Amino acid sequence: MPFRNVLALTLLCTLLLLGGCAPSVSLPPSAAPVPLEPLGQVLPSNPSRVGWIDQIIAQDPVVISSHKPVLQPASDNDARIAKLRKQDGGVLPEGYWALYKQNLEAMQYDLNHQHDAARAEYVNTYRDELSRLSDVTLQTMATAPQALDAHTRRQLSARLSDRTAAYIMTSNQSFRAATDAHINRMALMDRQYDVCARRPDCWDAPVKR
Repeated sequence: MPFRNVLALTLLCTLLLLGGCAPSVSLPPSAAPVPLEPLGQVLPSNPSRVGWIDQIIAQDPVVISSHKPVLQPASDNDARIAKLRKQDGGVLPEGYWALYKQNLEAMQYDLNHQHDAARAEYVNTYRDELSRLSDVTLQTMATAPQALDAHTRRQLSARLSDRTAAYIMTSNQSFRAATDAHINRMALMDRQYDVCARRPDCWDAPVKR
């Protein structure tokens, strides 16, 4: 269906854009991976450290991007369904179209929350890493990251790369789960109303190989 193709392209672009987020502490790409040095133990917390850590996380580009909705509010659902109903010619009952709209809204909700689990993992990992850094490093990262020495910047960039890779992997898993759930809901809907008996391109049609 055309809508399915548009949805896939929209989300593919979103994931590609997300994968291109620029880190706040960036360096030119190196020829070889940077060996990560152990961070040591978690240091005692205090209000200053908590404030710096919260500020660093709030400024992180991956965290900022993860809060942006994948899909804008579904103001055009009614128009989309009206167009499909016109093409249908009044064959399918009112209940079908009510369920169709419900399924679209469920899909939009799931996709707009597809980054939640990935963001939680990312923030937890980052907070743990930051809790092991010195007060001086935290304060510099929060207030003047450009003043960090080159060695620290390389270490932070390498850790950012690892966190981002894990974030994208978890987010992609959530994306696949959301789209699979949508396709299954639509297939059950078409099966319930025996749509495939009238339309070969129904959601419950066998996958062509």
